[in-house]
Amino acid sequence: MRVICYHRRFLLRLNLILLILLLFNQSINAQSAAQLASGVLNIIVRTPQGSHADVQAIVTLYNSSNNPLRVGSPSSGQLTFTGLDADRYTLEVVATGFQKLIQPVDIQISGQHQQISIELVPDTGKNPQSTSSVPILAPNARKNLDRVLEDLRTGRLDDAKSRLEKVSRTAPSYPDVTYLWGVYYLQAKNAQKAKENWGKTLQVDPRHVFALAALAQMATDAGDLPGAIGYLERATEAQPTSWLYQDRLAVAYMNHGDLEKAETRAVRATQVGKGHAADTQLILAQVLLKRNDRPRAIQALDAFLTAEPNSPKAPSARQLIESLQIPLPETQHAAPEVPASLIAPAIVPSSSSPTRAKADAAAGNPPSAAVDYLPTQRWIASDVDEAIPPVEPGIACPLEKMKQETGERVHDFINAVNRISATEFLENETIDPSGLPKRRETRRYNYIVAVTRINQGMVDFQEYRNGSRGIDDFPEHIASLGLPTMVMVFDPAFRDSYEFSCEGLSHWRGGLAWQVHFRQRPDKPARLRGYRVAGNFYTVALRGRAWVTTDSFQVVTMETDIVAPIPAIRLKTEHSFIEYAPVQFRKDQQVLWLPESAELFFDFRGHRMHRRHYFRNYQLFSVDETQQISDPKGKLESNTPQVPQ
Repeated sequence: MRVICYHRRFLLRLNLILLILLLFNQSINAQSAAQLASGVLNIIVRTPQGSHADVQAIVTLYNSSNNPLRVGSPSSGQLTFTGLDADRYTLEVVATGFQKLIQPVDIQISGQHQQISIELVPDTGKNPQSTSSVPILAPNARKNLDRVLEDLRTGRLDDAKSRLEKVSRTAPSYPDVTYLWGVYYLQAKNAQKAKENWGKTLQVDPRHVFALAALAQMATDAGDLPGAIGYLERATEAQPTSWLYQDRLAVAYMNHGDLEKAETRAVRATQVGKGHAADTQLILAQVLLKRNDRPRAIQALDAFLTAEPNSPKAPSARQLIESLQIPLPETQHAAPEVPASLIAPAIVPSSSSPTRAKADAAAGNPPSAAVDYLPTQRWIASDVDEAIPPVEPGIACPLEKMKQETGERVHDFINAVNRISATEFLENETIDPSGLPKRRETRRYNYIVAVTRINQGMVDFQEYRNGSRGIDDFPEHIASLGLPTMVMVFDPAFRDSYEFSCEGLSHWRGGLAWQVHFRQRPDKPARLRGYRVAGNFYTVALRGRAWVTTDSFQVVTMETDIVAPIPAIRLKTEHSFIEYAPVQFRKDQQVLWLPESAELFFDFRGHRMHRRHYFRNYQLFSVDETQQISDPKGKLESNTPQVPQ
């Protein structure tokens, strides 16, 4: 038995997941198709009591190919989708405090009007226990899949087919099996069979990022940019720290003409991918040129040259910078043409088309089929100190003011609440050497965190999942506790234990944020993170980076790595990435910044894992409320659970 513990007696500066209406907020139909379609779907959403005035829901309409087509939020319980083709649709309704509902809808003839009435079902939390979203594959079958992946990477199609047939006899619907069948059929030049198999993968595992990315690439090849955007939005939601999917989504948005979203995604890719995302700077430069932002385009090109000074694309990047530095006549506003060698491979159709193959050859790129459709062996996000994400040059950072103001936000948060409850969703993947998950599991918890400031130097932090503080319901019996306590780095009681440096002004989520690096001081004890193994507690020193809003000094994102491995417990690496967002509570209209999601990667005692936490349905209990939290098993023990080996 093992447990990861991220705290002793400190706060969990908890945080969101308010249901996100950012995703899929763009029509997925091409405009020309929408003009011809005339079907209308009127949706009425009610509570069990018949009320619809206060329903806060997100409604998503999927077409028969499982692509998100429309998304909206009802006004006074009603929402209308227009311009629909004759098709078989699926309606998904998500509302805070209610179960997610799925409703099939058929529009049989063009121009048909339909009305659907949906009654929400309260989420009672009676079945919060674990579920395994994907069955465990037998060890021999897993080894065969690893060999299939290598066969496909090296073009040995006959061997790949033979192994896939063998695995399919025992696990025909296993997501990685159908996914690799799709890759096989693509390389065998049967695109239709490839698409069918990737569709089967998503039926069993809707968040299978490799299948989502493959279908996105196929949609791009077919000129269906809205479809590609839909798949890539789902991939980036499932794996927010993947710079590659952010990069591809930026390209799709750019080619679709949505330059604002393209810029946001390209910037995000450079921030989470760091040195691995150097080529994304070229995409960002193209987006900025289309937006007539020549100075920032030059900055992006400079960032590329700093990361890749010897790249075959470097001479063209320098040439473009020179042309951009020449003043334009007052009557000329067009940006200079971007050299073909700077166009990233993902911007044009994939290597299955002659256009893409020629572009790859002209730019000196290898054939890209394996890149487009096969998973990479890199399973962990980029290290905090691999590279400094780009910042605006020449802007002074008010480090001391930022530390002071951010510390006050954290301090005020602790003083404002003593308990927060939420619904927590956990997804866990155990990664094999090939980069594929060998096990996938999901968990759902009724989550409560209790926070008490004992004195100015100590904060008591307690977590409960389904009324218990045990670890039995965590995947692999490894518990990830207290992830959101990272904001305590800025609390006045703890910040002196860290060295801070402000790296500059950064673009983040379409806004501006100060980018701040921190590292545990060697002369101070590590107090925020630790691992408890066999009754022994091992403290962990952290280094990381935070993004802090320039106006309100709220922490919007944090990422951390450990300062050094801990051989005594075979902890090789650990990386976390936490995103925060504002949650408004009805009582007193109070707004708190709470965790939206948290990703954790670790290599611990021979296990390589990728874990994702999501929080929804927050409820706030303020300090003037006296309701106590009781442990159903009796008196509360120490803050850090004692877990047997």
